[in-house]
Amino acid sequence: MLKVHHWLPTSTIVLLAAAFTLPASVESVVEHLWQAEQQRRGQSLFNGKILSAVEISPQRILGRVLEYRHLIAQRARPELFDVLRVRPVAVSGVFECADGIVFGRRAGTMTQDAGLWELVPSGGIDTSEVPDGAEVDYRAQILTELHEEIGIGSDSVASIRPFCLVDDLDSHVLDIGLMMESPLSASAVLKIHREAATRDYDELRVVDRAEVDGFIQGEASQLVGVSAILIQQFRQFQHPCATRF
Repeated sequence: MLKVHHWLPTSTIVLLAAAFTLPASVESVVEHLWQAEQQRRGQSLFNGKILSAVEISPQRILGRVLEYRHLIAQRARPELFDVLRVRPVAVSGVFECADGIVFGRRAGTMTQDAGLWELVPSGGIDTSEVPDGAEVDYRAQILTELHEEIGIGSDSVASIRPFCLVDDLDSHVLDIGLMMESPLSASAVLKIHREAATRDYDELRVVDRAEVDGFIQGEASQLVGVSAILIQQFRQFQHPCATRF
C-alpha cells in the first residue's frame, strides 16, 4: 500500500547523530540473514550505508545512517521491522524534456523490479559525505542519479522542484518526488542515453504529456507502483504556482 505525504519545496533532510545499536541476539540474526543472502546471490554484496527515516513531517525528515545488511535482513524477515525500523529514503524524478516525460524499462540484470517501467531517474541517497546534524542535499542526489542512469548532466536541467513524499507501507521505502524540467528534445535524450551505455535501463521512452494515461494503462501491469502515484501527484503540481498546503 502506498501513502502520499505532504512535502514542501522548502522541506529538508537532517541526519541525527545518535548511534544505532542492536541487542546481541538481533545482531546475530541480522548477520545470519546477510550471510545467507550473499550465498544465495553467488557473489559478494557490498555492505554500504543507507539513509533511514526516523521521523517524517511536511517540513523535514530526521534520518540516520544504517548498514545495507539491516535492510536485507528486514526484507528477508519483515517482522524484524519492529526492531530494525529501516525506512530507506530515496529520490524519484519526473523528468520532463521538451517532448514529454521520460520513462525507463529496468534492465533484466537489476535485482529489484527487473523488466518494469518507471519514471527516470530514481535511487537511494548517498550520505557518505554528510556529517551528523547536517542537511542532506537530496536535489543534488537526483541530479547524480540522472547522470548515472541515462547520462544527462545537470547543465541540461532547467529546474527541480520537490512536490510529494510517497510512503510504501509494505517495503517501508520513502520516495521524495521531484519535478525536473529540461529543454532537451526526445531525440537528444535518447541519443545521450545510447552513448552513455548505462546499465540501469534497457529502453527509454519519451511519452507526450497527452499520451501518458494511455502509456500507463497499456503498461499497467509492468509499471512500478511508485511511478503511477508520482504521475498522479505531478499533475496537481505541474504549474509552479500550484499548491495544496
